[in-house]
Amino acid sequence: MSLPDELVGTSSMTRKQLESMIAYLRVARGELKLKEAAGQLSDGPVSIGSYYRTVGQARKNIREALVTVLIGLWIDVIRLEDIRRLFDLVGTGSRSISEEDSARLIDVLNVLLDRMVV
Repeated sequence: MSLPDELVGTSSMTRKQLESMIAYLRVARGELKLKEAAGQLSDGPVSIGSYYRTVGQARKNIREALVTVLIGLWIDVIRLEDIRRLFDLVGTGSRSISEEDSARLIDVLNVLLDRMVV
């Protein structure tokens, strides 16, 4: 299971939104047709309109999460250095890591997140 799959339960995104966003990116890169993207969700196929609504909801949730981080920075609940460290940790990691390493990374992320928020 990938890191996003492991973390989605503690995020503002649903699993369906995560799957839809991943498929959306694959469509944008030309790796997948739109109908295939709408038809391959784990909950079963959906209409293209429903698929786009789910992608829109995911984008909205990601945007709101980023705005929440900005507010946290603005009111000094979190520090910019901590956010940079967190993003560097996740951004420089391998996209394919073992389940054991993924579990350890999630443990580290949870400790960092607990310490970051005042």
